[in-house]
Amino acid sequence: MRRALLLSLIILLSQPFVSATDISDDSEEASSGTLSGNYTVTNGATWTVSGDYEIAENTAIVIEEGATMVVSGSMDAVAPPKLNLAGTANVLVPVGNLGDSGVLRIDFADEILYGIDIEINNETSVNWTGTQFDWNGDLDVENITVNITTHPFQITSISSITLSAQGTTPVLLEAEQMSGNGTSLVIPDRNNAWSIDVQGSLIVTGSIFGAGISCSGTCTLNGAQMTSTGPIEVMGSISVTDSTLSGGISDEDIIVWDDASVTWTNSTGTGGVTDNWVNILTTRTIGIENGYVVFYGYDMGYDSISTSPLGDNNTFEPANMGDNVIEIALDERDRMIRWQDGDGVVHEESASGLVVLSTPWGDYEHQIPDLPKVNHFDVSLDLPSLSFDSLVESDDENNVNSRLGIMATVTNNGDASANFLIDCISNGTDANVGVNVPYSAGAGETIEIPMNWDSAVEGELTLECTIFVPYHFDGFDVVSSGTATTNPVTWSIEDDNSTNLLLPIAIGLVLAVGVFAFMFRKNMQNEAMKEYSQSIEQIDDSDEDIGEIE
Repeated sequence: MRRALLLSLIILLSQPFVSATDISDDSEEASSGTLSGNYTVTNGATWTVSGDYEIAENTAIVIEEGATMVVSGSMDAVAPPKLNLAGTANVLVPVGNLGDSGVLRIDFADEILYGIDIEINNETSVNWTGTQFDWNGDLDVENITVNITTHPFQITSISSITLSAQGTTPVLLEAEQMSGNGTSLVIPDRNNAWSIDVQGSLIVTGSIFGAGISCSGTCTLNGAQMTSTGPIEVMGSISVTDSTLSGGISDEDIIVWDDASVTWTNSTGTGGVTDNWVNILTTRTIGIENGYVVFYGYDMGYDSISTSPLGDNNTFEPANMGDNVIEIALDERDRMIRWQDGDGVVHEESASGLVVLSTPWGDYEHQIPDLPKVNHFDVSLDLPSLSFDSLVESDDENNVNSRLGIMATVTNNGDASANFLIDCISNGTDANVGVNVPYSAGAGETIEIPMNWDSAVEGELTLECTIFVPYHFDGFDVVSSGTATTNPVTWSIEDDNSTNLLLPIAIGLVLAVGVFAFMFRKNMQNEAMKEYSQSIEQIDDSDEDIGEIE
């Protein structure tokens, strides 16, 4: 325990003491010196820095809401800056006619591991590496331009240049004494050395070096010289007029978040690949109604990318579903909606989107011709809304195992068509209503569906039919009334009437026999009469023979 307490005390004593100062009344820093510690400008107070001050590392200034800070002098980080080099840099070195010949030595801030090209007076060293580069030549000139082509895989910065002419004392040139196209002053470790948190108002007409500035309130740069302050993070508003921002330590001098505002007038940024300002959304999501909806994005963000289908939490894993939110941009470049490049040209994304729900009823799509440039928006799909209106039987009784006509009526009151199925049951089991095929109902359409119902069991039964709703519609109201039933139908077994035919058959047989006998007797009589007639004719013939005597 003692050892732990002693160790804690040693750590506490080893920490630097930081002063905390509240600026609660209007005050001004008009001389020069060093500012160090934590400062808070409280509501209603104005703090003016009109002198030239060095700002100690980790100094933090908070400007409360309703407070104002004015920088008309200079506030510079204590650490000496480095001269940062773009892909192609032209470093202008002031020589001042030191002597006829001598050495120009370049000290790089970090070791050059990947080869760079250095050209001076048409003499080029190709793929040079190291920390110190020496050139021998004429120093009896006003200026020397050093042309350097850097390597994209490393950051190249110059900490100083030494000029050594024969017979003279060497001259050391710090980074801030040099300039040129493709150069900018940056804080040594490329992180802001001190900070200003603006919740109220910040007005800069002087210069600031090496500060990280967060602007939730109002920031005004008018004729300001801002060096190695980028990016200034803006959540409120910022106006930049007749000002210079250089030495950006990221790809932008100003980041405007979400719906914050920026005004840029007659000002110059770091340039090159560094944008003057960019507008980035902190989040970019859409709200959908279930996890089966997917989103396609086109021409989104800084790089005009198109996305693959994105779903709820960008996955269909059940454990990650449920919030009904799709993240449609996964990094800041995809969430960048407008920007002003290093040449001062303003750009804006021209993104669009498509939301799709694929179901057994069909695919339902929603086009988004102009993707909203907001953190979140909700989408609604045009979907069907089915109502099972009626189920009417053609008769109230029928024989088992024979068909009974049924007419189903369904109305689609929605805004899209549907190809749906109907399930039917009777007596608690699946009912046979013929072939079950998809039925199609267009938006606003009422359709009639003929069915043939038969039952294998007798009794008083009802048919109940329901529109089948696929799980893909979870969370959607696509059926207002999904079930209909018939009136009771009595099903019976058809009577066997074979025994009742015996009497008619017997009667028929008797009648047939009587008719046959009658016809037979009549036929016999006819034959007898025929024979009798023939006999009479013969007698007549005989009489004629007898009556003739000669």
